[in-house]
Amino acid sequence: MTNVILALVTTKKDSVGGSCPIFYCTDDDDLQKTSLYLEKILDAMAHEVKPGVMMMVKH
Repeated sequence: MTNVILALVTTKKDSVGGSCPIFYCTDDDDLQKTSLYLEKILDAMAHEVKPGVMMMVKH
């Protein structure tokens, strides 16, 4: 299975939704740290969808 969205990480609660896990961050530094940790834990890639929203994808 390839190209699967594993999670979303965001600072903007009103900008995301759906059925995958969503991690809410307090600021951009927290967003970057959380995305980095999830990349390593999930063996995934973090992609910026738009400012304040990162998508964790398994390629």
